[in-house]
Amino acid sequence: MRPLRLTMQAFGSYGKRTVIDFEQANQNLFLITGDTGAGKTTIFDAIVFALYGEASSGMNKKNGTELQSQYVDAGTDPFVELVFAEGAGEGRGEDTGTNAEAYAEKYREKYTVRRVPRHVRPLKRGTGVKEESESVSLIMPDGTEYPQKETDRKLEEIVGLTKSQFMQVAMIAQGEFMELLRAKSDDKKLIFRKLFHTELYAKIVEELGKRRREKQQEMGQIRTVCQTEVSHIDVPEDDEQAEELKALKKRIVSSDRLSAADMERLLDGLERLCGVLEERCGQAQKEYDGAERNYLEKRDAHTAGIQLLKRFEELEQAEQELARCAAEETGIRMAEEKARKISRAYEIRAVYERYLDAARSLENTGKNLAEQEAALPVLTETCRAAQGEAAAAKEELALEIRKFTQVSERVQKSLEIFGRIRQAEKEVSLAQEACRRAEREAEDAQKKMRALEENERQWRSQAESLAQAEIRQERWQAECAKAEELRKDIEAAKTSAREVQTQRNTADRARQDFAGASSVYETKDQEYETARRIFLNEQAGLIAREQLRPGEPCPVCGSLEHPRPCEIKEEHRDLSREALDAAEQEVGRLRQRQEKAASAAQAATALLEEKEKSLREELLRLRQKLNETLPANEELQAFGEAKTLGQAEEMLGVWKKSFDREGGRLAEELKTLKELRGYLLGIGEKKSAQKTAAEEASRKAVDAKTAFAAKQAELKHLESSRDYRSEAEARAELAGAEERRKKAESVSRAAEEKAQKAESARTKAEALISRYRSELPLQEKECIQRKDSYEAVMEEKDLSEAEWKELTESYTRSDAEALLGQTDAWQKRKTAAVSRRDAAKAAAEGQERPVPEELKQAADTAENEMKDARTRLDEARSYYKTDAAVYKSLKPVMEERGKIMEEHRRLDELYNLLSGNVTGSRMDIETYVQRCYLERILYAANRRFDEMSAGQFELRMFDIDKAGKGKNRGLDLMVYSTVTGKEREVRTLSGGESFMAALCLALGMADQIQESAASVNLDMMFIDEGFGSLDEHSRDKAVRVLQEMAGGSRLIGIISHVTELKQEIEDQLIVRKDEEGSYVRWQIS
Repeated sequence: MRPLRLTMQAFGSYGKRTVIDFEQANQNLFLITGDTGAGKTTIFDAIVFALYGEASSGMNKKNGTELQSQYVDAGTDPFVELVFAEGAGEGRGEDTGTNAEAYAEKYREKYTVRRVPRHVRPLKRGTGVKEESESVSLIMPDGTEYPQKETDRKLEEIVGLTKSQFMQVAMIAQGEFMELLRAKSDDKKLIFRKLFHTELYAKIVEELGKRRREKQQEMGQIRTVCQTEVSHIDVPEDDEQAEELKALKKRIVSSDRLSAADMERLLDGLERLCGVLEERCGQAQKEYDGAERNYLEKRDAHTAGIQLLKRFEELEQAEQELARCAAEETGIRMAEEKARKISRAYEIRAVYERYLDAARSLENTGKNLAEQEAALPVLTETCRAAQGEAAAAKEELALEIRKFTQVSERVQKSLEIFGRIRQAEKEVSLAQEACRRAEREAEDAQKKMRALEENERQWRSQAESLAQAEIRQERWQAECAKAEELRKDIEAAKTSAREVQTQRNTADRARQDFAGASSVYETKDQEYETARRIFLNEQAGLIAREQLRPGEPCPVCGSLEHPRPCEIKEEHRDLSREALDAAEQEVGRLRQRQEKAASAAQAATALLEEKEKSLREELLRLRQKLNETLPANEELQAFGEAKTLGQAEEMLGVWKKSFDREGGRLAEELKTLKELRGYLLGIGEKKSAQKTAAEEASRKAVDAKTAFAAKQAELKHLESSRDYRSEAEARAELAGAEERRKKAESVSRAAEEKAQKAESARTKAEALISRYRSELPLQEKECIQRKDSYEAVMEEKDLSEAEWKELTESYTRSDAEALLGQTDAWQKRKTAAVSRRDAAKAAAEGQERPVPEELKQAADTAENEMKDARTRLDEARSYYKTDAAVYKSLKPVMEERGKIMEEHRRLDELYNLLSGNVTGSRMDIETYVQRCYLERILYAANRRFDEMSAGQFELRMFDIDKAGKGKNRGLDLMVYSTVTGKEREVRTLSGGESFMAALCLALGMADQIQESAASVNLDMMFIDEGFGSLDEHSRDKAVRVLQEMAGGSRLIGIISHVTELKQEIEDQLIVRKDEEGSYVRWQIS
C-alpha cells in the first residue's frame, strides 16, 4: 500500500482545498518541515482519517466536528480524499529514484477513498446551523463505487491492518513510537497474528479446549447419571452385606468426583444382591399362590352361607306378609267399590257443567243484544254532532296558518339583516385591531433592524478578542501529550515496582522452600545412615532368617545342622534389603529436590537484584523527566523534588488539574468563537431580510387603515335598512303568531279525534247487534242437546242427581284415586309375598340353617394370611426391580466412562501443553511460532540498530527457558549492552535510545512483512518527531539507514523541525500557516 495523492479541504488547520502529490518527490525519503502548529501532523491525521475514520494520535483522539476547520466559512464542506496504490508493484531499485510515475504504473490497482467528517453547516433556509453525519466512499480500481455500509471493512481488508496495528507498523505518530517496542507479549501476539496469519494455532488450541470441555461435560453427565442411579439402590436390612453397600452408596452419592474403585465394588455387591433378591421373589410367589387359593375357598364358603341364611329369612318374612294380607282383604274390597262410585259421579258432573255453560251463554247473548239495540240511536246522533265541530275547527286552523306564514317571512328577513349587522360590527372590530397590530409590527421591525446592527458590532468585537484561542489550544494539546507520556512513565514505574515486590516474594518463598527441603533431606539422610548401619550389623541374623533350612548347608560355614542360628533383635525384625533400597532412593530424591530448590533460590535472588537495579534507574530517569517537564509555579514548588512514585503521581495530578482548567476555559472560548462565526456567517442575509420585513410591515399598516374605513361605512348602511327596532322585538312577534297557530292546531286535532271516536262507537254497536242475532238460535239448540246428554249419563251410571251431587260434595277425585291405590298396593304386596315364599322354599329345601360368624372368621383369617404373603412378595419384587434396573443401567455406563476418561486425559495433556497452562511453561504454541517471525524481525532490526548505536546495543527476545515461567513473556523484548555484557529490559533505554530501537523494530517488521508474501503490502512509513532526542552522530546514522531503505520501493516521510535534517534530506514538503490556515509546497532536490 503506497499513498499517491492526498486532498484536504476545511480539515483541521487546512481551510482551502489543498492537494499533496507524493509522486512529485524525486526521492523516497522526504522531510515534512514547518513551524510548531503549522499543520505537519494534520497531514498524518488526514491519511489515517481517510483510511480509518479517526485521526492518527491514540492519546489525543479527534473525530467529527473537532476536525472541521475554523479558517473557512461553515458553509464549506470538509473532506479528505486519498488516492493510494495496492498490488504487485516491484521495487524501483537504485536506478529509478527519479521516476516515481513509472513506479506507480507498476501497481495493478489504484483506490480512491473520500471521507467527510461529522460537521455543522448553515441551514439552507432561515437561520441556524445543522449537523451533518460522517460519510465515506471508496472508488475501486475498475471505477465502481463500493457499497458505503461495507466500506470501512473493505478498507481494513485492503490495507491488511487495523488502525492500531497500522499506527505501530507504518504510521508512527508523535509520542507513540514506543508502543510497539514496549508492548506486552499478548499485545504483540495480536499484531503478529494479523501480519503472519498464525491464527491457525490459536484455533487449534481453541478446538482442543472445546473438545476437552466436551469430554469434561460427558464425564460430568456420567457422574450425575451414576449418582442418580446409585441413589435409587434399595438394600434390605437383613442382607449380610447391607452396611457395606449402604456405606458405598452414601460415599458415591455425596462425592464431588466419581471413584472407579467404589463403583466397581458397588457393582459387584449389587450383582450378588440381585441374585439373592431373585431367589426371594420366587419363594415369596409360591407362598402367595397357596395363601390366595385358601382365601378364595374360604371366601366362597362364607358368601354361600350368607346367601342361604337370607333365603331362610325371606321365607319367614313372606309367610308373615301373606297373613297380614288375608286380614286386610274385606276392607280393601269395600274401598274399591266406593272408589268406583266416586269416579262415576265425577263423570256425570262433567257433563252437567257443560250443560250449565251452554245455558249461561244463551242468557248472556240475549241480554247483550237488548243493550246494544237500545244504545244505537244515541250513538248515531253523537257522531253527527262531532263531525260538524271538526269541520269548523279545520277552517279556523287554515286561517291561523296563513297569518303565521306572513309574519314568519317578515321576521326572517329582519333577522338576516340583524345577523349581517353583527358580522359587520365584528369585522369593524377586527379591522381596527389589525390596523393597530400592523402599526405595532412596523415599529417592532424598525427596532429589530437597529438591534441586529448592534449585535453585529458586538459579535465582531468578541470574535477579534478570541482570535488567538485556536493557537492556545494547540499549545495546550502539546502539554496534554507531555502529561500523558509522564503518566505512562509513572504507570510503567509502578508496574516495575510491583514486579520487584512480586519477585521479592518469589525469592523469599524460594529461600523458604530451600530451607524446608534441606531440613527434610538432612533428617531422612540421618535416618537412612542409621538403618544402613543396623542392616550391616544384623547380616548374620538376616541370613539365618532368609536362607537357613534344615538339612541344607549354611552359606557361611557349610554345616548341615543349625542348632543355634543367629537371631535378629525384636526391634529390627521389620528391616529388609528392600526397605533399605527404598530409603536410599527416597534420600536421593530429596537431595535432588534440595539442589533444585537451592538453584531456584539463587536464580530468584539474582533476578530480584536485577529488577531492583532497573527500578532505581527508571525512578532516576523519571525524576529527571519530571524536573524537565513540569512548569515552575508556586503550587508545584511546594512539593520540592519527587522522591517516591506517589509524590511524582501527585505532582503530575496537580499539574494536570491546572491545565485541565485551562483546557476547559479554552474549550469554552472555542465554543463561543465557533458560535460567533456562525452568527456572523449569516448576518448580511439577516439584515437584508429584516429590512424587507420592515418595509412590508409599513405597507400592511396602510392597507389595514383603508380596510377599517370601508367596514365602518358598510355597518352604517345595514343599520338604516332594518324593519324592527331590535332582534328581540322581531322574535316576540314571530313567537305570538306561532302560539296562535299551535292553539288552532290543538283544537282542530281534538275535534277530529272526538268525531273519530263517535263514529267508531256507532260502527261497533251495529256490528255487535248483527253478531248476537246470528248466534242466538245456535246457542238455544246447543243448550237443548247438552241437557239431553246429561240425563242420559245419569241413567247410564245408575246415579240420581241427588246421589252424584252428594258424592262429589263429600269426596274429591284424589280420594277415589287414593282408595284405588290402596287396593293396588295390597294386591302387589300379596303377589310379591307369594313369589318370595315359593323362591325361598326352593332354595332352602333339604338344607340346614348356617352360622355366618364362623364362616366370616375363617374367611378373615385366610385373607390376612394372603395379605401378609402379598406384602412379602411386593417387597421382594420392589427390591429386585429397583436394584436390577440400577445394575442394568450402571454396567454399560461404567464401561463407557473408562473410554471417555482416557480420551479426556490425552486431550487435557495436549491442551495444557499447547495453551501454556503447564506450571513453568506458560508459553502457548502460537507465541512459540511467532518467536520464529520475531527472530527474523530482530535480525533485520539489529542490522540497523547496530549501525545507529555504533554497535552498543542489540535487541533480543526474552530467554526461552524463562519466558514461560509465571506468565507468557515469549514475545517480550530485552536489550543487550555490549559495554556491560548484560541484558536488561527495553524500558530502561533512554529517550533517544528508545527512539532508535523502536524505529529499527518497525523497519525490521516492515522487511519481514514484505518477505513473508502475506496479504499485507506496506510500501510506506511515516515518522512523526523523535529525531530531536538523538545526538548528531546517532541522527546521522538513523538518516543513513532510512536512506538505504528508501533506495528500494518504500516511501518514507519524516516530520521534524530539527534544522540539521533540512540539510541532510533534500526533498522537503514545507508547511506554512497564516490567518487563512495552512498550506504546503514541495521543495525538490
